[in-house]
Amino acid sequence: MHLGLVVASEAKPEAGADLPVHAGLWQRFESGVLLGGATVMFLSATTIMLVEAYGRAFLNTSYFWAEEAVRYLMVWAFFMTLGAAGSAGHHIRTDLLVDRLGPKLQKACHFLASAIGLGFCGFLFFASIPQLERYYTMGMMTESNLDIPLWVLFLAMPIGAALFFTYYLSCLWRTLKGENPYAGNGPSGSEL
Repeated sequence: MHLGLVVASEAKPEAGADLPVHAGLWQRFESGVLLGGATVMFLSATTIMLVEAYGRAFLNTSYFWAEEAVRYLMVWAFFMTLGAAGSAGHHIRTDLLVDRLGPKLQKACHFLASAIGLGFCGFLFFASIPQLERYYTMGMMTESNLDIPLWVLFLAMPIGAALFFTYYLSCLWRTLKGENPYAGNGPSGSEL
């Protein structure tokens, strides 16, 4: 029974979709640099967690910096992959209502969703700047002996918001071209 909730896990570009050359470069950047970097961050965080757990369980020792390093690695990895996850079709979408609308109303819904997404990303970006400036001017450092400036760690939010903004900008562009920017090649994930 199709309830309209689709988790697109491996959506591929539509066959015959004419992507400009710069879109191919952007896709390579997302799938190479961004996802590769985020993967390294996730694996590093996992390794640090396992070392910390081993140290606590068997060596009766704890590393003061481990919890903080894991937290910041996970935050950076999360923000770096927001846009790439959308481009790859890994965001959850509900389409029960939209699929039942006419083509013009569907296009209006896609336009509205893209515009709201752009607004959210813009808000996230501009809301993070004052906090980033405050940490930079105060010269605050991390609590542990890592001694990393906090502004470097909080830089993840505006960078992630900008990357997410590019995803919604591409969705808006595809909507204006008459495409459905949120549809994959059918549900390749689980369908409820």
